[in-house]
Amino acid sequence: METGARPRGTDRARVIPVIETSSLRGSGLNEEDKCREVKQYWDLNGKLLAEYDPCAKEKQESNNIESIKQ
Repeated sequence: METGARPRGTDRARVIPVIETSSLRGSGLNEEDKCREVKQYWDLNGKLLAEYDPCAKEKQESNNIESIKQ
């Protein structure tokens, strides 16, 4: 007998109106401030819903390493 989690698939999906913006962030002059495209998702009332910054995880990992060294 198999045990464990079994993928169920999606329970619900909806199409909702959001605004996606793309902008460049960072000077690109060094590794700590890489130039990259950041995407933000906003509702129609101007509230920021989410942001995708490809360097955010990298910065978080770097901060975790620095705190361990101290």
